[in-house]
Amino acid sequence: NSNSNEKKVDHEDSSSTVTKKDGKQSELQTLTQKCYITASITNSKTYKLIQHPKPVIPPSLQNQEEKPKPVLHLTKKELKKQRKLRRAEKQREIQDLQAVGLLPKPEPKLTLSNYMRVLGTQAVLDPSTMEKKVQEQIQARRMKHEKANLEESAKAKELRTLKKQQEAKEKLTGGNSQDPSVSIALFLVKDMSHRYHRTKVDLNAQQWYITGGVLECESNPKLSLVIAEGDAKAIKKYIRLMTVRMKWKGEKFFDSQEDEDEENNDGDVDMDDADGEPERPKQQKFNPNNSCELVWTGMSAKRMFKSFIFQSCPTSDHARKVLEAKGVAHFWDQVLVHASGTGESFNFKLG
Repeated sequence: NSNSNEKKVDHEDSSSTVTKKDGKQSELQTLTQKCYITASITNSKTYKLIQHPKPVIPPSLQNQEEKPKPVLHLTKKELKKQRKLRRAEKQREIQDLQAVGLLPKPEPKLTLSNYMRVLGTQAVLDPSTMEKKVQEQIQARRMKHEKANLEESAKAKELRTLKKQQEAKEKLTGGNSQDPSVSIALFLVKDMSHRYHRTKVDLNAQQWYITGGVLECESNPKLSLVIAEGDAKAIKKYIRLMTVRMKWKGEKFFDSQEDEDEENNDGDVDMDDADGEPERPKQQKFNPNNSCELVWTGMSAKRMFKSFIFQSCPTSDHARKVLEAKGVAHFWDQVLVHASGTGESFNFKLG
């Protein structure tokens, strides 16, 4: 009885200690929760007045390009060593794949000097067939080598061409990204219907990275406006093309046309008609009253056109609406003032 009483007392003591520990832990949790609530920022009277704005990047740093990383230039000896290590690593990977069985093992490299030793009994039993096989393998290796050389040379030629185009573009555009201003030139042309003029204007604009276009008004008044915007060097060359180099009246073309007509009239039979083939189309004649005038040159903050295009409009109002959509309707007003001959009296200026 005494032992059973002692066990009951021990059990009551242990249960009382457990309840005491649970009570302490619950009190501690409630206390920490109260501390968190009292320390919350919402209890502060000024927390709503504190603002944390996002950092604003200044305009001078927005378009700033990342600084180029320094390039480590190796000597020829170091380049050869790097190439040797790179090729050895690649060959080792191929050998590992072949050992595992993921890649088929290569055929033995046969030559006329070693095929008897490599093939052994096969070469002794049928030497003619084996020699033919060796010649085919040698020819296949030669063709593979020449093909790789051609591909490498074509790739190098393409890279050189791209580099030359980039250099030409930088030379024409000045290569100065710090000066984003664009030069603009306006030309008044009476007639732009001849394909010689259209081709020459378009191709030179593409070669010199000039944007803009040709806006042709078919009536009231009948004229064409040529807009050119680009770098100062390119616009300078384009102005010389339009005002000096271009043959707007076809001065030398009439002589060549007359000579060809005389040669064709000398023969009694037309070869084209005799063969039953259709006659060649007649050469397009130039307008002897055609001319081109430089209306205005100036500067702009940015380009208004993405490419060089041709567009025809039935009336003057329609042509002005086309330019108004681009935000340059004043170009058409300036051309009309210049065409009417009152440009000097109006002293029309464009900003």
